[in-house]
Amino acid sequence: MNNQQIGTIIKERRDYLNLTQKDVAEMAGITFKSISEIELGIRNPSINTLNKVLGVLGLEISVQIKTLN
Repeated sequence: MNNQQIGTIIKERRDYLNLTQKDVAEMAGITFKSISEIELGIRNPSINTLNKVLGVLGLEISVQIKTLN
């Protein structure tokens, strides 16, 4: 998954929850600019920052083993 895909998921979930970028930024303890850039796919957030944002949105990070062909 790339930064743009992550940003799209975050934006869609934020919209679904009727939250503004400012709301999410404040609840996650990050700047408005950070959440905006994450949603646009131009910022590569740390795992810690991503976890904070996803937590606010009721989402979580999941890791799985990739199958090899």
